[in-house]
Amino acid sequence: MRKLTILLGLSAWVAMTSLALADDKKAPKDDKKAAKSDAQPAKGGKDDGVTVDSDGVRHDPKGIKGISPYLELIVKGDHAYVARDFDGAIAAYRDAIKAEPEKALAHYRVGAAQLAKGDQKEAEAAFVNGLRFVGKDGTLKAKLIFALADLRERQKNNDEAIGRWKEYSKNAEDEKEAITYPGTATERIARNEAWKKNAADSEEVKTRIAKRLKEADEAARKSASDPKNK
Repeated sequence: MRKLTILLGLSAWVAMTSLALADDKKAPKDDKKAAKSDAQPAKGGKDDGVTVDSDGVRHDPKGIKGISPYLELIVKGDHAYVARDFDGAIAAYRDAIKAEPEKALAHYRVGAAQLAKGDQKEAEAAFVNGLRFVGKDGTLKAKLIFALADLRERQKNNDEAIGRWKEYSKNAEDEKEAITYPGTATERIARNEAWKKNAADSEEVKTRIAKRLKEADEAARKSASDPKNK
């Protein structure tokens, strides 16, 4: 279920990116000269590196007037992820990291793909790196913290999971404009506390049983060695 959630989330991202590209294509359809002037800077004009490909998509090294090389690699990785080509997705995301190592999005995507592959160690490293570079993006920070909290739950590390969920709640409180789900954090904290209590109760029961078995064994040995019972 968790893998499906991540998959659906990335599918939505691909759809959003496709819409953005579609909007970009609306730039003068019937004015081919306009496209050419972007692909090749006009004489006497400043060459800002913006080009338009055969599909009418603008490409801008700075990512201001069109899609940046970094985002192109992210989209490439997203398509590979949706096709369940996790190795291909990771390769594309890592190329994006090489291009822009201090942008958090590609780190987050690497973590999601590694998690889908079942490599929790690499996923955790990627999510932690994402937090290092996330800056003021409250929404992406929330996703990274959420991913780490969920990972701790998978590892049955309830104490650290609770800590991460509290961190998520604080981020939601601090970043009012960010897209977050504080109710989920509250519910997960309560559930992890319940799991901790059940584990403690279970351990207590095991300890009592072990103690009684030991007492029974000692009583049996004493009874066996008692001359009256021979």
